[in-house]
Amino acid sequence: MSVGPVLAEVLRGGRAEFNRRFAEAQHRYPSLDDQAFADYLRGPVDRMVSRVASVDSGAVIAAADSSFEIGLTLLAQRWIGPGGRAPGIVDLWLALAEHAPHLLAQAPTRILASLANAMVHWWAQGGDAGWAACVVALAKRARGADELLSAGQVAAWRAGMAHYREGALERLRSLDRELAAIAMGLALADWEEGFLQQLQQDRWFRPGAMQDRQQPSLERRAGEFVGYGGRFAEPPVVIRRGDSLILQSGTERYELHADAYGATLQPVVEAPVGAGIILPVGYRLDGAVLIGPGLRAAFDQYGQITSAACSADTLVLTHAWSHAATLVSLPQQT
Repeated sequence: MSVGPVLAEVLRGGRAEFNRRFAEAQHRYPSLDDQAFADYLRGPVDRMVSRVASVDSGAVIAAADSSFEIGLTLLAQRWIGPGGRAPGIVDLWLALAEHAPHLLAQAPTRILASLANAMVHWWAQGGDAGWAACVVALAKRARGADELLSAGQVAAWRAGMAHYREGALERLRSLDRELAAIAMGLALADWEEGFLQQLQQDRWFRPGAMQDRQQPSLERRAGEFVGYGGRFAEPPVVIRRGDSLILQSGTERYELHADAYGATLQPVVEAPVGAGIILPVGYRLDGAVLIGPGLRAAFDQYGQITSAACSADTLVLTHAWSHAATLVSLPQQT
């Protein structure tokens, strides 16, 4: 299968430079599969360049060059192609080219590189295909790269990347109403401006969900055994340090980021400290049972509660027999 006339003309015009780049990449990465790269050019690149040409013929060379260079690097590093570690990258690029070629025409290098980096991180965090689908929906309505990438970060936060929370809330303020609603998984008619203030004030608030924020609630579990793709080689303990909640397993330490949309763990380098049992006022433990205002939760299947720490809105418990911590949302203080 040969490439279409638009890409063929670009490749002919830059043949010497394109060949030089490929030879350089093959020297650096001897396992680079030339057939896989040829298939990438004949398939995805040809389709993307053709779609860009349909909206802006003047952007074709830049789009082809960006697709060539970024794809070559990703294939050489085995992120895409046969056995690629983040196979969804090319699928997302193609969906974007199909539904929003104007964005690729405007900023091909920024769009392709940013989405590839996001997908690599997304898959490393255990994400699924939901975020990519939301990005495509956003791309159909975004006027430029800035809008798409800002809305895409909001969507990633809403899809579970809790460590994006502060940046996502900042970006959410600048998005127009339609993009904000799509990024948050809501119909336009259901988006209310007051949601922004509620999201900022209460990390356990979720627009459109039925919630009683006057009562504590078991929200989710965070962490997993390394043998199952998690972070912890042994059951962790939790420590509060300043405004942060740290989960420590052996010599490994991770800052917990959690809210109504998800929980993630980010490595930290602080020296080990001792854990203890620090509970909010009005709460107590009875063996493996947590008792508090409006809450009685037994964790017999996880064993004795080994540590507890809390922030103003979140209580974290760890357990003797579990590699995951339990997260409890605390009522808003008035």
